[in-house]
Amino acid sequence: MASEEKRKQNEAELVEELRRIHSELHTWREEHPEGSFDEIASQVTPRRRELMAVLLRQLAEQHGSGVEVNGVMCPECGREMTYRGDPSRGIGHYLEGEIELERAYYHCEHCHGGIFPPGPASETGEAHVDAGDDPEDGAAGS
Repeated sequence: MASEEKRKQNEAELVEELRRIHSELHTWREEHPEGSFDEIASQVTPRRRELMAVLLRQLAEQHGSGVEVNGVMCPECGREMTYRGDPSRGIGHYLEGEIELERAYYHCEHCHGGIFPPGPASETGEAHVDAGDDPEDGAAGS
């Protein structure tokens, strides 16, 4: 039931964001009745990205932040990794722009690699390690 409640909260958040964007765009259009189609599109595009950022974040976080993963093993050296909290991370997408996610970060004390986020890939042993990608050092990584 908790997941159904979260789904309804996410839907309400997305609908509220859409309402805000809808209102902004209609207000802009009223203020710019002579605006060309290209000008309208230039107003719609960044707001569409804002809306998609909400949806992308919700879907990326649908199964949690990865904290629940126990015994995360480093794919490089095979040693257990250390959980280092849930830092925020900006993730860029070529179509949808930048979104912020809070995801668990695991660090290998031996080879200094990191997994951020650990998600399902770490459960299958296919996690990607970004050496030196430590949010505590301010590195963004990929």
